[in-house]
Amino acid sequence: MPLLILSLLSEVSCREMGTLIVENKALFNVELANERSTREQGLMFRESLAECHGMWFDFAETKLVSMWMKNTPMSLDIVFVNETLVVTHLIESTVPYSLALLKSEVPVRYALELASGVVHLYNISIGDRIIIGKERGNDRDKFYKYSESAMCAQLKTK
Repeated sequence: MPLLILSLLSEVSCREMGTLIVENKALFNVELANERSTREQGLMFRESLAECHGMWFDFAETKLVSMWMKNTPMSLDIVFVNETLVVTHLIESTVPYSLALLKSEVPVRYALELASGVVHLYNISIGDRIIIGKERGNDRDKFYKYSESAMCAQLKTK
């Protein structure tokens, strides 16, 4: 039995990570769910998710997407994103453990799961652009104030 527990912990802690910027709003550290197995697992069984963290789902093709909250004890916000990395639909404050289907409404290539309330907190909205990867030392840096300890950023106020 201890080997199984160690294996599960290892799988969670060794997931591939990346960063996403919701243009002019915030930067998030995300786990990448690029494989069928990681997409199916999603954030199930997680008790909490930091405000500046999330999970980025790549469905490998553009299609109508349905998700659910089975075995997910926390409420989430879901941001659906098309192939050109534009937010097309939002679902806020999902119901933990619900088996109800949460649909993208239009075909999408990606989805971003965040802690409940984060969409409102950072004013994420339909039409926002997603930038994949944190590129330092370029023109984007003058627009973002990075908090290295939290791996989170908000637009600098002028």
